[in-house]
Amino acid sequence: MPDVIFYLGKEGVVMFEERHQRLARPRDPEIAQYARKLDEMLSAITPYYQPAVTPLPRAPLKRLIEGALQDLQAVYRDVRSFSEQIQELKAKLQMSNSLQRIRGIRFPRTDAVDVYIVVSSRLQNEVISLARALGGGATAVGDITIITIDRGRAAELADALTKLGATPLTPDEVERLEAPDKLNEKLNNLNINIYRLIDRNREIINKAYTLRQAVAVVLETFGRSAIAEGLEMGHLFFSLRAEIERLRREYKELELVGDALKMIKAMGKKSLKIPPGFGLYLELQSNEPRAEVDLGGLKAYVARAGLEGVQVPPQYLEDVDSSLEVVSSSLASVRRTLEGRRRELEELQRVYKEYSIYGDEKWDEHKDITTIIFYVLEKNVEKVDNALVELIKSLSINIEIVKRLRYKYFSEVPRERRPVLERFPTPLRQFVNKIVYMYGVPSALEVSPSGLVAVLFPLFFGWMFGDLGHGLLLAILGLLLMGKLFGGRYREWGMIWLTTGVISMMFGGLVYAEFFGLPLSYFGVRWDGVFHLFQPTVGPSMGTAVETEGIFANLLAALLFGYVIMAGSFSLKIANFVKRGEGDMALGIGVPVLLLYIAAGMVVLGLLKTTLPLPALLSAAVDLPWMYVLIIAVILLISGSAALMLKYRGLEERPPIGSEMAVGLVEGIFGGLANIPSFSRLMILILMHGIFTKLTAGWAFALAASGNMAAAVAVAVTFNALIAVGEGFMSFIQSLRLTFYETLSKFYEGNGRLFTPLALP
Repeated sequence: MPDVIFYLGKEGVVMFEERHQRLARPRDPEIAQYARKLDEMLSAITPYYQPAVTPLPRAPLKRLIEGALQDLQAVYRDVRSFSEQIQELKAKLQMSNSLQRIRGIRFPRTDAVDVYIVVSSRLQNEVISLARALGGGATAVGDITIITIDRGRAAELADALTKLGATPLTPDEVERLEAPDKLNEKLNNLNINIYRLIDRNREIINKAYTLRQAVAVVLETFGRSAIAEGLEMGHLFFSLRAEIERLRREYKELELVGDALKMIKAMGKKSLKIPPGFGLYLELQSNEPRAEVDLGGLKAYVARAGLEGVQVPPQYLEDVDSSLEVVSSSLASVRRTLEGRRRELEELQRVYKEYSIYGDEKWDEHKDITTIIFYVLEKNVEKVDNALVELIKSLSINIEIVKRLRYKYFSEVPRERRPVLERFPTPLRQFVNKIVYMYGVPSALEVSPSGLVAVLFPLFFGWMFGDLGHGLLLAILGLLLMGKLFGGRYREWGMIWLTTGVISMMFGGLVYAEFFGLPLSYFGVRWDGVFHLFQPTVGPSMGTAVETEGIFANLLAALLFGYVIMAGSFSLKIANFVKRGEGDMALGIGVPVLLLYIAAGMVVLGLLKTTLPLPALLSAAVDLPWMYVLIIAVILLISGSAALMLKYRGLEERPPIGSEMAVGLVEGIFGGLANIPSFSRLMILILMHGIFTKLTAGWAFALAASGNMAAAVAVAVTFNALIAVGEGFMSFIQSLRLTFYETLSKFYEGNGRLFTPLALP
């Protein structure tokens, strides 16, 4: 199976399905052992060289790893030898550096006393204590300890110091120790040799490193996706069925005990005494002597205690009423557990049939066989066929593997398991990848919001950041990110900022008619924009010259836009119900919630009628009795939910009717009363943006009028940059909020997964 994963991974066109959590994982494949050997060799080499990824040939993994191990063996042996020499020289160099301060000192030589020099700062106190304990003298010189000791105990001291981890040196050994400069020269030569060795074998090392990385991915995929078809899977069924059988027997025995206790109670007895050493049996499996007892039509037996059979626990006979309650509670508990285990077995059987290539429960016949499931685009099926044919040819030397290799295509896959592949042109693709998928990936059971978000997000941003100048700065930043800025790592964000910058320029030029806060009329352009938020004044008082009519017109447009967007979101919720095959949920819950939202929104607009410049048609619409419509919508929602609960009563698998009703009721009303006013941030942020830019421009004009042109330029550049960064960040955050919370949260779950093919070098 690892070879299958490797060959298909080389094609880069398949996505492997993760193994269902209920299914059994196979044992680790044989190549895991070889991979560990490869790890050992590479771990000795990588400290001296950072390998590069190189293309791998398509061949069985075992063959590739064996070849890599053989090629790497000589390099590994030499590198390891060099490494050991380097470590030894480093230890000598450290010792030689420490001993420099005592070189040239002549120590006394007598027949009665020996001298040892020990370099060990970490163990210096222990070394001194040990020397003195054996009757010697010790003097510390930095991290060096000089010891004098009676010759008769010198060998004992040397042995003790070695066991302690400190190496004792004689004065002659200190003199023979090479100087640091010579040791450094040897170290440099060894390092040069090791790097030359690696450079000569660079191709072999790169190939081995790439192979190890590929094998790691293959083993990870195997562990995550491979399904055991043999005894590992059978063990799951055997253990679960054995548990069910045990619970069934326990339940039956408890029923018999309960029946016996009921009969004893019906006989008017509150307890029943059994002779010591005997027990009351309801079923007896031995031929031991017994006495039959009639418990009101129920046969029981009195026999020696400890026999095989169903025995009423002696303590149950002491208080029949209390024991009946205990048995009743135990029966309910065992029944619940038994039902749960049976459901687990049914689920395991369903999953096994769905995922297994055999699905026949013949565990012995499928011993050591593994199944793996993957997805592929129809246009790439031929590539998969060719890869598998090539694999079979390469494994033809092992006919047993070829005989047991089989695969089949599934044209239909349960929708909840299907990965999602969405294709969009630039720049929509970048918004989908970075914005939509930040919230979640659409599943096959819901409408994808990708296209909607790719349009709404830059629209929200441009509305709040609308200025020709600042939009131009943002577009330039996007172009730089798409180029070589930060090494091109943020190209997708570059496209997003380029697009939002262009949209901001469109709003700034067409809607607000401003360039860095200055009206376009200042530059001779005869266009005042759609919304006049500020008077076309240029001078120190620019920031305070607001137009209330334009502000309220912009606010009305923002609220109406939000009203329509959220109505669309609730409509998509209905579409999701229908797509999941839950038309009754769409009719019983989705439609009433949409009606509830429409009514609540109209109530809010009606409250703002005296403030906002509503068009005549809209003004007449908000005067309709929307409160009655809202009440009717609540009644429809409650009655629809009740009808759905009756329809699904008693069924184990049913939609979450109660939670959908509660959430719909809250979101329908709250969406109208709170979420619609939330869109006022579109107007608030552009108003703040305009005030800040105009205050900056007014300040710069005032400085210029006073003759301080340098200060005017500095103020204009610095504060416009700060406004662009600060307002840009705020616009980004608020655009995310309007997209995620006000729009997507009403219908979108984002629990899907992307089609991401495995690609190996």
